[in-house]
Amino acid sequence: MKKLTLLVLSAAFGLSSAAGFAATNASAPAASAPKAKAAKIHHAKKGEKKVEASAQKAQAADASAPAKKAVKKHHAKKHAAKKVDASAQKAQAADASAPAKKAAKKHHAKKHAAKKVEASAQKAQAADASAPAKKAAKKHHAKKHAAKKVEASAQKAQAADASAPAKKAAKKHHAKKHAAKKVEASAQKAQAADASAPAKKAAKKHHAKKHAAKKVEASAQKAQAADASAPAKKAAKKHHAKKHAAKKVEASAQKAQAADASAPAKKHAAKKHHAKKHAAKKAAPASAAN
Repeated sequence: MKKLTLLVLSAAFGLSSAAGFAATNASAPAASAPKAKAAKIHHAKKGEKKVEASAQKAQAADASAPAKKAVKKHHAKKHAAKKVDASAQKAQAADASAPAKKAAKKHHAKKHAAKKVEASAQKAQAADASAPAKKAAKKHHAKKHAAKKVEASAQKAQAADASAPAKKAAKKHHAKKHAAKKVEASAQKAQAADASAPAKKAAKKHHAKKHAAKKVEASAQKAQAADASAPAKKAAKKHHAKKHAAKKVEASAQKAQAADASAPAKKHAAKKHHAKKHAAKKAAPASAAN
């Protein structure tokens, strides 16, 4: 019914459009388009025929719809019945074949287990048969390896014994050479110290004299200051200051002379003794190594 209503409405709309178009053309001057008028009328009639054909098709569709619906419903029921029948047949076939399948599966499992047991037994027999040969081969390899190790150790020991005298001689020569260098260096240091001793002695003597002169001058200045500040004590104080200054000068001169006299001998003896002691300490490890 909906389709029929839509077709009727569309036909009515087409007729009204055609009529309006014809009316518009009729209102134009008659002398301008006589042929166009005839063509429009023919087109309007053709549209009416189309509307009529559409209405007839809609009526036919409405008339055949219940029959088509019934056919479709019957087909669906038939298809569902076929599916149910097929499912039932499959279930029956499965039920019928289940014992046979179960027996076949059980037989296959037993056969597979028997094959596994047989294979395991064969492997065990093969292992038992090959065990003595493998054991003997392993023992032979171990003996061969041990013999090679013993031989290598013997060769290393022989090589070490052969090279030991040369290494010992080289070590001894190096120790002697090192000790000689140390003794020579110590002697050179002692000679350098002996050579520089007179210059050091002269400088020390000059410094002592200069220091004594400064002391005398300071004492004289103190005496003069004392004479200027205390006329009554001047004579006694001056005499005492001069006597004290003279004693200091004499003592300083004696110390300087004693130092000058004993310095070279003490310095030379100490350096020589130190050089000999150092050389002996250096030579001791070398002789112990020999």
